[in-house]
Amino acid sequence: MDIFARLDKLEDFIANSKRVPLSSSVMVNEAEFYDLLDDIRATLPNELKQARHVAKERDRIMAEAQRKEEELLAQAEKRADDMVQQTEIIKQAELERDHMIDEAQEEARRIVYDAEDVADRIFGEMEASLSEVKDSTDEILTRITSWREKLRGYTQETAEDSYEYERDEE
Repeated sequence: MDIFARLDKLEDFIANSKRVPLSSSVMVNEAEFYDLLDDIRATLPNELKQARHVAKERDRIMAEAQRKEEELLAQAEKRADDMVQQTEIIKQAELERDHMIDEAQEEARRIVYDAEDVADRIFGEMEASLSEVKDSTDEILTRITSWREKLRGYTQETAEDSYEYERDEE
């Protein structure tokens, strides 16, 4: 029988005891009362041991739960820190990527501009050379035309002279 059953038995003992007339007191059998009280005391240490054991077990469970809670919080904080660091690493990598792309685009623009400058210089030199060649060619063509005209004139004079010469002999 547990402590509560014994206390219920003590309560029944008092409730079933004879009443003192004209008062709220009861008359109890002293020996029976002390027997019940001794029985409760004898049971009490076991109940207290069990209660202490339950309290210790509760404290152990609470401590374990608190330890697990702290461990989970630490893990969550570490995971959050890792995620933040990963996010920062990703942001840093994206910034670096964007910077590298910007530098590559700038380098490409510079190469294109340099190539255009070189091409423009080469075309300018070719134009100047071709202009000189054209001028020289025009000069040569003019001389050739002049020589041909002289040659035609000389040939006609010679032909006329020959023709006149032939006429004289006749």
